[in-house]
Amino acid sequence: MSRIASSMGRSGKHVERLEGRQLFASPQAVAMYADNRGEVQITFDQQLDPATVSTRSVFMFLPGADGAFLTADDIKITGRVKLITGGRRVWFRPAVTVPFPAGSSYAFTIKSKTVKSLAGERIDGEWNGAGFKSGNGIAGGDVMILGKKDKGLNPTARFSTQVGNIDVRLLIDKTPFNAVNFLTYADDGSYDNTVIQRNLPGFIWQTGGYRVSPTNQFEQIASKTPVVNEPGPTTATRGTLSLARPDDQNPATDDRGTNQFFLNLVNNESNLGSQNGGFTEFGEVTSPSGLAVMDAIAAFPTIDGDPDQTPGIFDDLAVQDSTKTLQNALDNPQGTLVTIRRVAVRNKIVQWVV
Repeated sequence: MSRIASSMGRSGKHVERLEGRQLFASPQAVAMYADNRGEVQITFDQQLDPATVSTRSVFMFLPGADGAFLTADDIKITGRVKLITGGRRVWFRPAVTVPFPAGSSYAFTIKSKTVKSLAGERIDGEWNGAGFKSGNGIAGGDVMILGKKDKGLNPTARFSTQVGNIDVRLLIDKTPFNAVNFLTYADDGSYDNTVIQRNLPGFIWQTGGYRVSPTNQFEQIASKTPVVNEPGPTTATRGTLSLARPDDQNPATDDRGTNQFFLNLVNNESNLGSQNGGFTEFGEVTSPSGLAVMDAIAAFPTIDGDPDQTPGIFDDLAVQDSTKTLQNALDNPQGTLVTIRRVAVRNKIVQWVV
């Protein structure tokens, strides 16, 4: 702080004003997220200067043929970089939906030489978080991490929605066919911008069958080989994900499902446990915050998306607010429908040792 003793000391000598100074701490990372298709989010403890955050200061790359990072044959992954969350979070997403086989190891770095706070302080990548480390061993150095596949038995998929994130533990140990079936759609980006096509508060909401395309068109998600029902090991409790199956009274198909699934908003076992042979729960929401987001989605209003059919597939189509109409949904599905922006498996973040 500035301080003035006096304009003249007792000795008659002039006493100069001390220069006013304020010390600023370097921005440090306080949270990190990475998924198996290359989306990365690094949150800092203070705002960053947006002019310093760009594709010239944020990088992702894969190892080349030699299998090593920081060599001449490294493969750069192009993508989009922006600041979100009040300027504290660096967000990177590859330019293509599947930039590499899902689960590939990749390196990610934010250059401290370039990225600065609003006060002009360079970021400090030397931060040790719970379970992983960041940095290059130099005080005030780069953020440097490796994103690697979660090889655990029950990986976590993140649903990035319009109202928050839902983390879901996949029950590969209990319902392997259905959990792996879900991964085949998530890993190739089929579930990106998937629509909440059926919203029944107090019961379930259903998704996975339709999405909004990059050109803002409503389209059906292509189904793959049907997977057999596995109803025995699990129950339809609140927060579980269940595979949807056709109600066609055809024994050859009604015990199998493909891409559509629903989240149980309440304990539905007494109803669904015995209905049509029971349903398969292949995942479960992992936290109260995820359940709150699930409930927030259920609170969106609905419209009849196919009034000419009774019953129809879209009788309870979720929309963003009560003023939205079917015509709005046809003209501008992205601005009308409730969607899940991205579904991807969370990666492990490990220290990048150089």
